[in-house]
Amino acid sequence: MPHFTSVSGSITDVAGITVGHYTDTENGTGCSVVLTEDPATAGIEVRGAAPGSRETELLHPLAAAQWVNGVMLTGGSVFGLDAPGGVIRFLEEHKVGLQFGRMRIPLVPAAVVFDLAFINSAVRPNSENGYSATASASKEFQRGSVGVGTGCTVGKIMGAERSLKGGVGTASVKLSNGTTVGALVAVNAVGDVVDPANGEPVAAPLNENRDGFESTIDTLLNSPPRQRGFFRNTVIGVIATDARLDKIGASRLAIASQDGIAMAVRPSHTQNDGDTVFALATGKSGVDGNLDALHAAALQATTGAILDAVFSATSLGGITALRDLPMGEHLMERWNG
Repeated sequence: MPHFTSVSGSITDVAGITVGHYTDTENGTGCSVVLTEDPATAGIEVRGAAPGSRETELLHPLAAAQWVNGVMLTGGSVFGLDAPGGVIRFLEEHKVGLQFGRMRIPLVPAAVVFDLAFINSAVRPNSENGYSATASASKEFQRGSVGVGTGCTVGKIMGAERSLKGGVGTASVKLSNGTTVGALVAVNAVGDVVDPANGEPVAAPLNENRDGFESTIDTLLNSPPRQRGFFRNTVIGVIATDARLDKIGASRLAIASQDGIAMAVRPSHTQNDGDTVFALATGKSGVDGNLDALHAAALQATTGAILDAVFSATSLGGITALRDLPMGEHLMERWNG
């Protein structure tokens, strides 16, 4: 049987990128920030029908802003949009942002996942948590049930008791011209996570015996359950490169990453998803981006990050991680091999 899509590495393999987390395991939520050493050209692609976001209009190719200082991915749904305020406060204190008179105005767009139904809906990431995540940003960071991935779950069509723990994952791809593409993805999907190399499910609704998976697509086609609050979902992420791109090129990179989500999450982009991808181009390589090559790399980095999120997740809040299931041992061995 073939191995899973072979992608490793981290978004911080992209020159100029660091990542920080704030994690609240007691309440099942958190946030993550992707920072750029210098201002980075940015783009965005939104395909989910129910996005929650902040400062995303400035990423439109026709908007005047040409760069951003980072991106925040946070839990807490719309309430979690307080967290980016902490990122902005930290960056202002460190004199990062758009110069306006004597002031610095940091530009930090953000997107949210819905994790309010996980452990404690009354606690959401706030400005202090965003500040903490920013202060912790570095090249080395944890993956799995941390940061924005703390309250993420996957395969939810059968309800919470048969879902699996999601999380935040990362991967990178090195291109032949020396440039790098990296992804950081928070996986909180209603759908199945599959290995796009062979279509094999790695996270989906558990069957009644908890020794195999049900198909979300088959369930929706044949016996769709009534809509429940636990179904609020979203896959959000950042795709980054050290190639030089303009805003249109960055937007195209985000589009490619969304294609990666569609390859690894089935179904994706549903009416209750807020699937959003930000793109960052640091230009640190000094090499102009080959858009088609970057597109291919974005597909691999994004699908690799999605798989990494599931394999790195740990059980929390009564939701079992793949690694803690008997059938998960075989899948984990193949992933690590």
